[in-house]
Amino acid sequence: MKPSLRQVLADSHISAVAIAVLLLWSLDAGFRALWGPLFRAVGLLFTGVAIMGIPYFSFGIADRLNLITTFSYVFGGITRLAAAWLLSRWVYGVGPLRSLGAYRSRLARRNHV
Repeated sequence: MKPSLRQVLADSHISAVAIAVLLLWSLDAGFRALWGPLFRAVGLLFTGVAIMGIPYFSFGIADRLNLITTFSYVFGGITRLAAAWLLSRWVYGVGPLRSLGAYRSRLARRNHV
């Protein structure tokens, strides 16, 4: 009798690598989403300190495009995190961090000779 796809993925390294990559991509998207607004806020803060007052702030077309880019990174990060969670729950029955922790201990016990 042939094993199911779920069992094949649980026995191989493929699902653990896929979960790890999806989590890393999710973190990358989160950092990219925060970089633009954080950079803008720090620049506004330094400008305010330099002129000792409230700097002029306008919300133009460039800021709208940056906001759209930020939301696309947030959406991509949430999507990748959800994909890692769904894959982990389907294959291992637990969340992604717990499944990678269990897989790490299982990999350390393995004899690769």
